[in-house]
Amino acid sequence: MRFDFLKFKRDTLGGMLLQLLLAFSSLVVVALLFFNVYLPETTLHDRSLTVPNVEGMAISQLDELLGKRALRYGVNDSTYSSAHPPLTVLRQYPPAGSKVKAGRMILISINRVDAPTVPVPNLVDASVVNADALLSGNELKRGRIEYVSGPFRVVKEVKYRGRTLAAGERVPKGSTVDLVVMDGEGELPEDSVGLENE
Repeated sequence: MRFDFLKFKRDTLGGMLLQLLLAFSSLVVVALLFFNVYLPETTLHDRSLTVPNVEGMAISQLDELLGKRALRYGVNDSTYSSAHPPLTVLRQYPPAGSKVKAGRMILISINRVDAPTVPVPNLVDASVVNADALLSGNELKRGRIEYVSGPFRVVKEVKYRGRTLAAGERVPKGSTVDLVVMDGEGELPEDSVGLENE
């Protein structure tokens, strides 16, 4: 049996249906090739890399480590932590163990070289307990307490590396400051008001 193409001329219903069928089937073939051949090759589908853990590493080691894995890095932020050396990676995104494509940029947050400075709070005439709270609130640490003679048990001076500080002076964040505290056993000044009972 022979197929007769003449029955399906362009101006007949059969011809129009045949043309629609050919157009639809060619569209399906193009779509299948696009989604199953072209797109997976272009987007490297099913070819992912595991992100290594770079937290705690020096930034100078990242080029070699990430370069071997076809990954890049970019500095997203810098903060200060006294617990880590300068220029050390503190955080990363995406996190370690994530699956990414080759060439992906790993965003990192590094430890600053210099600590930011914070103002010294006014601790003069404050109790030691209050001074501890104020120091902690300003991200400073209390070091030694040096007792001197004085009538009240309050802070007389604040020192940093042996130098007396005034309120508002700036020191590196996380610094340890020493307190000079009166022992409460000294004499009251003679010009004190309201000490005599009459």
